[in-house]
Amino acid sequence: MLFRTTSQTNTNQAIRFVANFNSNISKYQRQISSGVRLERASDDPVAFRQITTLSTQLQHLQSDVLAVNDTEAKLNMSVLNMQQSHDILVQAKSLAQQGVQANTPSARNAIAIEVESLLENMKDIASSQLGGSYLYSGVRADQPPYQFGDPQVEGGPLVADYQGASESSYAYIGTRVSIETFYAGEEVFENADRSEMLVYGETGAKNGAGTDSMVGRANLVVSHTLTTFDGTSGVLPGASSVDGDSVIGPSGDNQITVVDTSGTGAFGTVQLNGGETLSWSNTDVDLQVTGPSGRHVYLDMSSVIPGFSGTDGLTADGTISVDGGNTSLAIDFSASQTIVDSLSGGQAHIDTQEISRTGTDYLEFPGTANAFQVLHELAQDLRNSRDMSNANYANALDRRIGDLGEIADHVLVTMGRQSASLQSLKELEYRIEDLELEVETQLSDVKSTNIPETVLRLQNEQSLLEFTYSVTAQITSTSLLNFLR
Repeated sequence: MLFRTTSQTNTNQAIRFVANFNSNISKYQRQISSGVRLERASDDPVAFRQITTLSTQLQHLQSDVLAVNDTEAKLNMSVLNMQQSHDILVQAKSLAQQGVQANTPSARNAIAIEVESLLENMKDIASSQLGGSYLYSGVRADQPPYQFGDPQVEGGPLVADYQGASESSYAYIGTRVSIETFYAGEEVFENADRSEMLVYGETGAKNGAGTDSMVGRANLVVSHTLTTFDGTSGVLPGASSVDGDSVIGPSGDNQITVVDTSGTGAFGTVQLNGGETLSWSNTDVDLQVTGPSGRHVYLDMSSVIPGFSGTDGLTADGTISVDGGNTSLAIDFSASQTIVDSLSGGQAHIDTQEISRTGTDYLEFPGTANAFQVLHELAQDLRNSRDMSNANYANALDRRIGDLGEIADHVLVTMGRQSASLQSLKELEYRIEDLELEVETQLSDVKSTNIPETVLRLQNEQSLLEFTYSVTAQITSTSLLNFLR
């Protein structure tokens, strides 16, 4: 079977070639103008897969760069905060040293006002935020790290309760690198180096055996509850004895000496622990008798045994409290009594064997106060709110200077950790940028148009298109002679 080539066949073939050449010309023109060689997967499946892989890798690297920049911003702000915190603590130490030399209440009060201003600055630093997240709440970055308030009882610590998490928050860069970002505030602003409780005062209370859990400072209030006598003299507690007696002690520690000079129990003399001799009569029902140490008792002399001349032992019971009297513990004059602060739940161990009088002692728990509480304590000590002697005042400021120095060192350690993280981040950023450049180069090599080569192909397609037009014109043109044939 023979096939005949007709003019229609030639025309169709020419149209097909022209369409193909025009399509290639358009493609090469788009490649040159856009700079992109591959428009769809079918253009080059192998190259397109390379492009997909490299593009994914590039996106990951770009995400890592954003994570590095975000982490750097957080750490840079925190390092600045730590520097400011350290400056505040150093300045507070200087003010404390000035306070030791200050001789007038007005000068000390002026220094205390400066310290209180530093305290407010420190609170602001602890509450710093970046992008709506708190820097020092650990993984609970959505809530403030500290709740501040005035002391709950007189002589107690400033309320500065940590509300954040104990675990720090980390930023993850790539699949292997984690950087600590949101630090736990209790690690930054608190000092966990607890040492033995200190007791200051004149009641006779001492540090007992046991592990204390109270923090900062507290007032130990020693109160009188009941005085009883052995009964040999007939003397009874006076009307003001319960609230007024300042003598505290077990049986045998204190005694009164009563002499009935009238022989009928009408009048005579009385002494407390060999102190000043005081005259009495049987009409005295609330007689204050003071001993050599300034302690006193109130006596009812209306029932003295006629003709009595001798001593009568007394027992003076009392209580101790560390929460302003909200709760109290009966004194048992033992080597260690555990007393609990009902407000904080903390406890302290008190040696009550030598408690001999009522009054207020001052408890300090070194190494437990955070930066805010130490600054508050410094301001209180500068104002001498505990009415200390000059020697005790100087010693108290020395202790505050030591506390500030320890916390300042702790802040420097934190700042050093953050600075080291920043250095690691900077090196990581350089490495990611190098990798990003390398991937972009590879992606460009695979994806981009080779301009010289594509221009040559375009010119070739244009030449073929012109040739096709020329040949087609010759084939399809019919002369008169050919037509007559």
